[in-house]
Amino acid sequence: MKTKWNEKSNADKIMLVLRIVISIVVLIGAVLQITSVWDKALNVAIPLLSGLILIQSVQEHREQKKVSAIVGYACFVAMVVMIIGALL
Repeated sequence: MKTKWNEKSNADKIMLVLRIVISIVVLIGAVLQITSVWDKALNVAIPLLSGLILIQSVQEHREQKKVSAIVGYACFVAMVVMIIGALL
């Protein structure tokens, strides 16, 4: 693990840490929503989830996984359109 971490570029390290942090926040938001602690938690978790999909797609694009990256980009765009539609 240590050698793989050292081989990553700074951008890859930042994206990986962002993915972990955003994943934890989304998970906490989902738990708060399910347990009715915070009724508007999904208003925060869903946009973060779309950001998570975008970061993952960028990483897949950089790793030459083009088809997976394109699907991720399409999902990101669809989620953003749905979020904007829900706000209007």
